Amino acid sequence: MTRQQEQKVTVRDKEKNFVSAVIYIYNDEERIRDFLEKINAVLSANFENYQIICVNDASDDNSLAVIREIGKSIKGTVINVVNMSFYQGVELAMNAGIDLSIGDFVFEFDNMVMDYDAELMMDVYYHSLTGFDIVNAAPKKWVPQDLATFLCGL
Repeated sequence: MTRQQEQKVTVRDKEKNFVSAVIYIYNDEERIRDFLEKINAVLSANFENYQIICVNDASDDNSLAVIREIGKSIKGTVINVVNMSFYQGVELAMNAGIDLSIGDFVFEFDNMVMDYDAELMMDVYYHSLTGFDIVNAAPKKWVPQDLATFLCGL
């Protein structure tokens, strides 16, 4: 199979839905590059069209400069930046990003700590296709070992 034929097969196998990834950023200059590269790798491998929206919640470090630098190096998509003029907090800042998203499906990342396999994004996406409007995945450290014991202890 020629390289051109392989590319056609790859494109044919990609999801047709347009997806958006909205990412909350507040003083995360040290984690941005790795996080965006992982997110972009999953999205570009699985979707024909997607957008990445970074919501910079008035960071006072170099987060915005790092986002712009990464945006120039990532091929195939544009990273949109919502730059909040003053600190809003996670909920209001994420709402601003979601308001600008145009995806049929929206991934929301309110934390740049990726303590899970990036492919979990696709598990969440496929689960939503079974008829769910909202699918949530929580970090491992927040999920109790024994949910029944946790709930009884409340």
